[in-house]
This record gives sequence, structure tokens and C-alpha cells, in this order.
Amino acid sequence: MKNGNNQRLPLFVDLDGTLIFSDLLVESSLKFLKQNPLGFIYLLVWLFHGKAYLKSQLALHVDLNIESLPYNDEFIAFLKEEKRQGRILYLATASIAKYADQIATHLGIFDGVIATSASSNLKGIAKLEKCREISPDFAYAGNEAIDFTIFEHAKQSYLVNPTAKALARNKVTPVDRVWLVEKNPVKVVLKGLRVHQWLKNLLIFVPLLVSGLYIDIQAIGYSIFGFLLFSLLASATYVLNDLSDLEADRLHPRKKNRPIPSGSWPLQNAIVTAIALFFLVIILSILLTPLNFQIAVLAYLFLTLAYTFYFKDYVIADVISLASLFTIRIIAGTMIINVELSFWLLAFSMFTFFSLALVKRCAELKLLSQMNKTKTSGRDYNVDDYNLMQSFGVTSAFVSLLIMSFYVQTSLHDGFYQTPILLWATLPAFAYWLCRMWLKTNRGEMHDDPIVFSIKDKGSVVTIAFIIFITLVAKF
Repeated sequence: MKNGNNQRLPLFVDLDGTLIFSDLLVESSLKFLKQNPLGFIYLLVWLFHGKAYLKSQLALHVDLNIESLPYNDEFIAFLKEEKRQGRILYLATASIAKYADQIATHLGIFDGVIATSASSNLKGIAKLEKCREISPDFAYAGNEAIDFTIFEHAKQSYLVNPTAKALARNKVTPVDRVWLVEKNPVKVVLKGLRVHQWLKNLLIFVPLLVSGLYIDIQAIGYSIFGFLLFSLLASATYVLNDLSDLEADRLHPRKKNRPIPSGSWPLQNAIVTAIALFFLVIILSILLTPLNFQIAVLAYLFLTLAYTFYFKDYVIADVISLASLFTIRIIAGTMIINVELSFWLLAFSMFTFFSLALVKRCAELKLLSQMNKTKTSGRDYNVDDYNLMQSFGVTSAFVSLLIMSFYVQTSLHDGFYQTPILLWATLPAFAYWLCRMWLKTNRGEMHDDPIVFSIKDKGSVVTIAFIIFITLVAKF
């Protein structure tokens, strides 16, 4: 790696991890699996014939949205300036030629493309030989440790968005220039796991609250453990959902900035993390929780997978699935502390969360309307559906209030609460909160996730705190 006046040397640019913050082999595999949930059998058979064959078969079966890929804009700006000054640029990638050609056409800055074919995987030495065939003297830009095989023979070398191994290798054999993308890996992972949404799993504690066992140390311990298990499981499903929704999320004005669609969290790492969390939760559940709770965990996992790969694409079925996932958390809360599941609680939670799931969809439709779009990406909804969906959601909200009123009336006579008449004060509070959620949605002020909105919204926080306070006071 020699420095010097090499500005006019042909520059060969790597694609995966360098030009884009992603890996097209992983992307195409994920999309293939989404289209064919049992397609992993095909992937294994194709891989048996070699990586090049695997990539070529995926290219035959999968089309990617090239324009929405997470491009390295800072590095591309550098390439455009080099191109303006007359430098010859080649896209040199181990990705299959189909995608490489589409990307080169989209960017319009490359003079040529060398890429993997059905018979040859263009990586390492194979890529080096192709570069030398075109120009014995050349410059190269890559991001992985294996790229140092090429750097060693390049007259000029650029390390772009380097992996940890590449950075370590660079300390021993430094390149000419390094493009570092500033990011806190711990923060990226926590954001990708959506740790802030673990607050949804506080629903595990609802049965503890309404059963009066919130002063029982053992019951509290069980509920905390159940909360942790569901939080880890939920994070794994969030990762799975983001992997499944890559292209749709990249077209969304806010979701595109999440770690997985934006490429700040490598897809391979996200997949490994999700699998590890799934196994951890299942093992801990089997070893340390009662059978009923294990069934709730499996029900949550099964419904999540069904939602991700099937129900998500169907109107109403998706919001019923989301509402059911919230209700399963409450059911799990009863099972972890071994108390009877209340009909009132079950009915109230289902209608409440059905309303909130519709808030989520209506908020998305409102945003689409503001962006002058007519149809959701990856969802079977049109902007014209807003009014009908809103009517479903508001009706469901008031049904939940009606159920709550019946429960309060019943509580006046069952002796469970010392001062049950206080519970009537929770009804106008619930009404205020639900109406506030729908009012904010109608104004276009609702977050993508109504639960996250409730956590950040002062009015919602005060109202929910008031409801909990009244419930506790009524108990004693």
C-alpha cells in the first residue's frame, strides 16, 4: 500500500459493507425466506453447490428494491467527486452480477462492474485477479479483513466502514485512508432490541396488581422473572420483524432510521442475536417456570411468527394479532403467579388493545395521507380506509369502557376491594386517555407505536398513574 500521486489510478470499490451498509446475500436470503417460509431447505441445497451457485439462484428468485438500500452517502459523495475529476471507477463485488449491475445503473458513477457469476464467487484472491486483469496498477476500497489480500497489491487503499477485524488488521498493516462511521455499538444493539419497548411487558404485572398479591414477595419475584423473559422474547421478535420488513421500513420516514433497515446493525449480527435470545428464553422457561407459563411463551412466539410471515399482510387480521399479543402478556402474568384468569380482565384487555392496534394503523395511514401517498408499503391498507378503521377503533375503545363499568359494578358486591366505589373514578380517566389517543391520531400527532407515545406523553402518564393509584387505594 503505497502512498503518492495515485489519484488517477482506476478505483475498484467493494459493495457489501462499503458502498452500502448491508450484505446483499443476507438481504436476498431473508426476502426469499419471507416469500417461502420453508425455503431454508432450498438454501441449504444451493449452498451445498457453492456460494456462487447460492447467490445465482437467489438472484433468479428474488428482486431487491435497489433504490431503498442503505447507501454510504458520505463515501458516495467522495466517489462522485473523484468521478468528476476524471477518475475511472469500477464496482468490484462478491455479490451476484444482477444486483451489482442494478446498483451501478442506479448510481450512474461506475465505468464497469465485476461481480460474482453462477460459476465464480468474486472474493479475495479471485477479486484481486480480476482487478489486475483490468489494470495492473489500481486503487481499492473495501471494509473487511479479507480485503487486505487486495490492499497488499493496491497502489492506493481505502478502508471504508471497517469491521472490527479489519480495524485490528489495519493497526498492523495500515491503509492510506480510513472512513469510520461513528456509532456506539452498544447503543445500536439496545436500540435494535427496542429495549425502551420493554415497558409494554409491564402488562405481566397487571394480574399481580388486580389480584392483590403485590405485597407477596414470591409473587413479585415470579412476575419480575416473567417480565424479563417476555422482554427478551419480545426483543427477539422485534429483530425478526425488522428483518422481515427491511424494504418496507426503508420506505418509511421514521422506521428507515432503525438500526437494522439503516444498516448500522449488521444483518448477520442481528440474526445471531435473535436466535440466541429465542433459545435463551425457551431454555429458561423450561427450567424455571410452570407449564402454563411455558404455553403462554410458546403461544406468544407462535403468534408472532404467524404475524410476521402471514397475518401482517392482511387487513384487520394484523391488528387482531397485535391485540392478542398484548393480551397474551396479561395471560402470562396470571400463569406465572398461578392465579385465576379473570373474564373481565381478559375481555377488557382484548378490546382495549384492539383499539390501540387500530391507533397504530390509523397513525400510519394519517402519515401516508400527509405524504400524499395512497397505499402502505408491506401492508394491505389504503389511505381511504382511515375513516372506517377509525370507527372500528373508537367503537372498540368504548366497548372496553363498558366492560370496565360492568366490572366496577360487580366489584361493589364481591368484597375484593375495601372501597370499591372509588373504582368509578377510573372510568372517566380511562375515557380521557382513550379519547386522547384517538384525538392525537386524528390530528396526525400519534407516534408509530401508541404505547411508546403513552410513555412519552405527559397527559397519558399522569392518567395511567392516577388509575393505578385509585386501584391501590380502593383495595385497602
